[in-house]
Amino acid sequence: MLEELRELWRFKYLLQMLVARELKVRYKNSFLGFAWSIVPPAISVIVISFMVRNLGKEIPNYSAYLLCGIIPWTFFSAAVLDSSQSLLVNYGVIKKIYMPREIIPLAIIISNFVHFILGWSVYLGAFLIFLPLFHLGGTPFLSSMVWFPLIVLSELLLVTGCCLWSAALNMFYEDVKFILQTIFGLAYFAVPILYTADVVRYGSLMRKNPWLFDIYMLNPITALITAFRGALLQPVWPENFNEKLKGLNPPAAPITVAWWIYAGSFAISLFIAWSGYAYFNSRKWRFVERS
Repeated sequence: MLEELRELWRFKYLLQMLVARELKVRYKNSFLGFAWSIVPPAISVIVISFMVRNLGKEIPNYSAYLLCGIIPWTFFSAAVLDSSQSLLVNYGVIKKIYMPREIIPLAIIISNFVHFILGWSVYLGAFLIFLPLFHLGGTPFLSSMVWFPLIVLSELLLVTGCCLWSAALNMFYEDVKFILQTIFGLAYFAVPILYTADVVRYGSLMRKNPWLFDIYMLNPITALITAFRGALLQPVWPENFNEKLKGLNPPAAPITVAWWIYAGSFAISLFIAWSGYAYFNSRKWRFVERS
């Protein structure tokens, strides 16, 4: 694997060119350009927040909580789906030109990562600076924000591994992209994007079997969304999301996730990144042999 990484480093300029091409092509002839990195999540937040308010729920700082789920989820799902098709789209190139095949999905990952960082920049600028400056709400600076770069690194590892797996597998089994689309459509509601992990923890099944919640939290994307919220936001009581949790004894207070769960999730992300790169390298010279 070290030899493969050295070979990849030799082609770093090609990687830079492909990333630049991806960034230019995505919003070519677009009036808003890179603003589209944050426009879809922002529209989703506005629509979902409006629906929640019309259902009679007043959830403190719900827009911030929602964005903290949508931004990492969008990076994860978009990068994996884009990467699954990347080698097939560039099949003519990899048949004719020698280069490390992983450059193609890596360019997709990095370009999506740029949009991911732009999304967080807008989020931090709005909720930490703009809204408080004009007394429109916002969120305070917290000491836990020092963990933000480590959480970003963990997601980048997870995304890289999943992208390499999906890109390699989809070269031989084109059902992969359809399976991923189905899984992501269902997972949007299964991971804590529209709600917090506290709501899941205080569900009847989890209260009877607390160990199930530990397994639920070991899912890296679930742990990442919860970690982003824990680092950037003050906790919200679960009963704000689900009124059925009112009156529980003991009360359904915001939970503190054990550090070993985050450590375990990080280890899983690291393993997925390593295994994805190893599998990709074991198959990449057979891509041109696909029928």
